[in-house]
Amino acid sequence: MTISRLWQTLLSDAPGGGYDGRFPEMPWKVAATSVCRFSRRDVAKKHAGAKEGISSPAGCQEELRVSNTIDFDLKERVRTAVDIVDVVRSQLELRPQGQQLVALCPWHRDRHPSLTINPARQTWRCWVCNIGGDVFSFVMKRDGVSFPEALRMLAEQAGIALPRFRGEREAEPGSPGDKATLLTAVRWAADQYHDFFLSSEQAAGARKYAASRGLSDESIARFKIGYAPDNWDWLLSRGTRAGFSAEVLHACGLTSPRKSGSGFFDMFRHRLMFPIWDLQGRPISLGGRVLPGSESFGGKYINGPETKLFSKSRQLYGLHIARDAILRSRQALVMEGYTDVIASFQGGIENAVAVLGTALGEDHLRLLKRFAETIVLVLDGDQAGQRRAEEVLELFIRQQLDLRVLTLPDDLDPADFLSQRGREAFLAAVDQAPDAFEYQLQRYTAGIDLTYDTHRANKAVERILESMAQAPVPITDLKLQQSLTRLGRTFSLPVEILQQRLMEYRQRRRPGSKNLPSRVDSTSSGPESGDLRERVDEAPAADVRPARISPHEPISGLDRELFETLVEAPEYVSLALESIDQSWLATTSARCLLQAYQSLELSGLAMDVENILLALEDEFLKGQIVYFDHRASGKRDVATLSTADRFASILQRYRDIQHRAASQQQIAQMQSKRFQEDEEVDVLDELFASQRVRQGFVDFQNPQGDIEGSR
Repeated sequence: MTISRLWQTLLSDAPGGGYDGRFPEMPWKVAATSVCRFSRRDVAKKHAGAKEGISSPAGCQEELRVSNTIDFDLKERVRTAVDIVDVVRSQLELRPQGQQLVALCPWHRDRHPSLTINPARQTWRCWVCNIGGDVFSFVMKRDGVSFPEALRMLAEQAGIALPRFRGEREAEPGSPGDKATLLTAVRWAADQYHDFFLSSEQAAGARKYAASRGLSDESIARFKIGYAPDNWDWLLSRGTRAGFSAEVLHACGLTSPRKSGSGFFDMFRHRLMFPIWDLQGRPISLGGRVLPGSESFGGKYINGPETKLFSKSRQLYGLHIARDAILRSRQALVMEGYTDVIASFQGGIENAVAVLGTALGEDHLRLLKRFAETIVLVLDGDQAGQRRAEEVLELFIRQQLDLRVLTLPDDLDPADFLSQRGREAFLAAVDQAPDAFEYQLQRYTAGIDLTYDTHRANKAVERILESMAQAPVPITDLKLQQSLTRLGRTFSLPVEILQQRLMEYRQRRRPGSKNLPSRVDSTSSGPESGDLRERVDEAPAADVRPARISPHEPISGLDRELFETLVEAPEYVSLALESIDQSWLATTSARCLLQAYQSLELSGLAMDVENILLALEDEFLKGQIVYFDHRASGKRDVATLSTADRFASILQRYRDIQHRAASQQQIAQMQSKRFQEDEEVDVLDELFASQRVRQGFVDFQNPQGDIEGSR
C-alpha cells in the first residue's frame, strides 16, 4: 500500500474524518479559537471602503441588494410606520389563534387557515406554500412587484416622502403634476358617477340598460359602475366646486381641451362608466360604454387617455379583484370588455380580466406572468375576434408562458355565452383551448389537403414562419425549436429547412433590408422563390443553449443549522463571519445571507431578525429567515445543548469538512507529482500532525515532540 493510499484510508476511518452527527470532544474555548480563520482586522481590511458598496458573492448581484445606511434608515422608517396586520387585513380576513393571527392563504386552495401572522415579529408565513417574510415581501408576493416598488407603495400608504431622483422636481400639492392629487381626483370622479347612477332620474336609462345586460346590484356596487350624463361640463363644474382645477381634471384624463378657444369640457357624456383600478385597488382612470341609440357620441367604448396614472398597455381591467383567483389557479382569462369580466364574476369565474382598448401585448403578459402560468385569450366569435387571434403567435414565441386562444362559437361574446350555456360549458371550452401555435396551425390549414394541395400548404407554412420571425428570440431558444418541430411534423418538412427559412425572414427584417413582404400573398411564398419542399439539402445544424439555473436554492443541512443559531443568538454573528468563508457554504442562497449579515456588521447595526429582514430585499431569502426563526423558536425549549455548544459544534464541523478537502487535495498533489520517498514522508508527517490536532491528541506545549513520539 502506498503512503498516499494509507493516508486516504486513515482519513476515511478516523473519527471526525467525515461528519457522523456527533459533537467534537473538545472544550468550547479550544473549538472556538481553533477554527477562527480571519481576524477582525483582516475582515476590516478586506472590506475597506464598504461605504462605497459591498460586493456580493457570485450569484447574489441580482438577488441581494446591500443597502447603504440611508436606504436602511428609510426602510426602517417605512417598516415601523406600517403594521403588517393592517396590510394583510386589507386583503384577507384574519382571526386570532393564540398570540398570532391566521387567514386563508391566497396562494393555494386553502380550506383551513395556513397563513400565520406574527404581530410581534411583524412577519408572515404559509406553511403549505413554504413562503413567508416581512411586510415588504408580503406586498411583493401579493402584487408581483420588486422590493423598490413595494417600498414605494408602503411609503405612500404611510405618508412618507421618498428621496427624489437627481433632477426630479417635487410637485406642488394640488397641482396637475402631483400624483396624490390625481389619485384623489379620480376616486372623487368615480364616486360622483356611481352616486349619480344610483340616485338620479337622469340615469334611469342607464340603470335599465345595466339590467338588460344582466348586471346585478352586487356587481354594480363591487365594480362601482356609474353614469355620465349628457352634459358638456357636468363633472367639470362639480370638480371646480370640490376644489379640483380644470388642469387637474385634464391631467387625470377626465376632461378634454376645447378645439376652439380656451377651456375644457367633460371627456365622458351619456355613457355607462367603469372605473379602472391599479393593483392596489385605487381608481386611476375611467372608461365608458355609450348607451344604445347614442352612437353619435363617438366610439362604443372609450377609455381615458394616457396619464401620469394610467397606461392602457400596462393595465388590465379587474386585475385587482381577479389577482387572488389567478394566483390560486395559476391561470388568467383575458377578455375584451368590462361587461365580459363582470359577467364572468357573476357566473363564478373570478380569474377574468380585460384589455383596455388595445390588443394583448408584451407588457400585459409581463404583468400577468407575476401571477399566472397559463393565459387564455378569450375572443368573440366575430370576424374582429378572428383577426385579433392572428396577432398572438409572436407573443407566444417571445414569452415563456403557456398562451392559449379560445374563440367562442356562434359569434357569442363571453357574457352571452355564459348567459346561454352556463359556467360548466364555458370552463370546458377553456380547458380545450389550444395553445397559440396550435391555434394558428388549425386556422391556416383549415380546408387544406397537406398531402396534395402543395401551393396552399406552402403558403400556410410561409405565413406562420413570417409571424414567428417577428419574435426576437435566439434561434436556439427551446420554445422556438419546439415550435419548428411541430411545424415540420404538420407539413412533413425537416426542421433544418424551416429554421433556415426563418433566418432568411429575420435577415430581411433588419434595418436597411429590402423587399420583405409585410404579408405573404398569393404571388409570394417567402423571401426567396421556390417551394420549401425542394430545399431539403440546405439545412444548418441546430444548437441548444443550456437552461438557466435558478439562484433560489433552499438552505439545508449544516448551513441551515448555522443560520438558525445566528437567528436565535445574534451575538455569535461576528465570530461566524471571522470563522467561516463564504465559499464553504453549499448554496448561493446561504452565501447571500452571510453577505447580508456582513453588511450589517460593517454598518455597525444590530444583527437581529428585524434588521436582517430589512437588509435583504429578496422575497425568497426573507422567507428563509422567517423559516429559520420559527425552527429556532421550536428548538429553544427542547435543546439538550446550550447555544454556545451547538455553535461550537457547527464551526468544528465546517472545519472538518474543509480540513478533509485540503487533505485530499494534498494527497492528489502527492500522487500527481510522484514525490520521492523522503518527500512523501515529510508531507505525511504534516498530514498526521494536522489530523492529531483535530482529534485533540496533541500536547500543545510540545506538539513536535508528540509527532516525533508517534513515529
